[in-house]
Amino acid sequence: MSMDAIPLDLLEVILLLVAWPIFLVRAASTCRQWRRIIARPDFLWRFRCLHRPPVTGYYYDTTQRFFSPSWWPNSGVDGRRFALDFLPAHHPMHGAWRLRDSRGSLLLLDHYKHRDDASRGMVVCEPVTRRFQKIRPLAQSARCYNTAAFLLDGDNAQQAAGGISMSSFKVLCLVYYGKHIEARVFTWGESYSWRDTSIDSESMNVIGVAMGSIHWYAGRRKVVTLDQRSAEFSSFTLPAGTEDWDSLVNQHRLAVTASRDGGVRIVVGVACGGMKVFARLPGGGSCEWVLRKWIPLSSFMAIHGLPWREPWYFSHLPISNHRTGAVLIVTTRMSLSQEPTTTPLMFRVDIETMAVEQMPDPNLGTAYPCELPWPPVFRTITKMIDDHGDRAT
Repeated sequence: MSMDAIPLDLLEVILLLVAWPIFLVRAASTCRQWRRIIARPDFLWRFRCLHRPPVTGYYYDTTQRFFSPSWWPNSGVDGRRFALDFLPAHHPMHGAWRLRDSRGSLLLLDHYKHRDDASRGMVVCEPVTRRFQKIRPLAQSARCYNTAAFLLDGDNAQQAAGGISMSSFKVLCLVYYGKHIEARVFTWGESYSWRDTSIDSESMNVIGVAMGSIHWYAGRRKVVTLDQRSAEFSSFTLPAGTEDWDSLVNQHRLAVTASRDGGVRIVVGVACGGMKVFARLPGGGSCEWVLRKWIPLSSFMAIHGLPWREPWYFSHLPISNHRTGAVLIVTTRMSLSQEPTTTPLMFRVDIETMAVEQMPDPNLGTAYPCELPWPPVFRTITKMIDDHGDRAT
């Protein structure tokens, strides 16, 4: 039976079952008929709902800003194609590009000039396609001493099957003025300028991402959330009397994640090495939280044969590392050599399925994950793939 004899609706179902997007790109390179099916927006939307683009590798914010492929060489992706040598050059004496965030296939960098924080410029780039967009510098007062920057989905991200792209993204900056914080959002494709958005807080500690919103702990049981689509802030209050929330944040023992049923979960690390998971009661008020489950991490890690040592803590940055239903935990491995040492290890733990995935070495610095572009840029990505079949023309 030839492939041409397969009904188109059945062929579409078969292609939807392809495990990874990179294999989907290879399938699109097989023949014109397959490419026409795969390139349809409705097919890409359905595929994106079933399969999240894999992380091709991680960028590390060091002097060299090096890239480490996560599944090279089995994928056939050439790690050299992820170099950032296409960015506008700057003389070392005048500052250097610095990684601030990543989301999907995009990176956010700023140009930091020593003792001249107000002149900072930004750029959003997509390494795999070697494209970049300069962002107008954020005007800052001399009173400003720090900023935090995040990449957000653009306004038409839903049409792009939930992804972020060079034609659809936002940049959020939190500008710290002593005990006061201002929030500003840049939206690509609109007025190409920054706009202020309301926030009333003296401190902001990232505690996770859930249901399209970034969550910060602002002290005194207050959690501030930013809806990434609307770029608007809201807040809710954690219940009194159940936990010492301020202490948990200081110890990095508080995290937020999303459940697969569409709810927000508050995850608390307990002293005995476990985690408590809180869920909000349906239709309840802002403080109607109940204990949903308790996870004994020590015995759980032992079952998987993973090294475990107290104390441990949650890792929140960069937020792009998070997945639905998962939290990042950092523990240590003890070496009993001539000079005993401890090595930090990071794992992603799914609080619902209890699946475990080891993350990049924290010793290398902050790791910024980079995915393949979505929707796929077929003509560009196929150049990176060691595909020995016939290519579409």
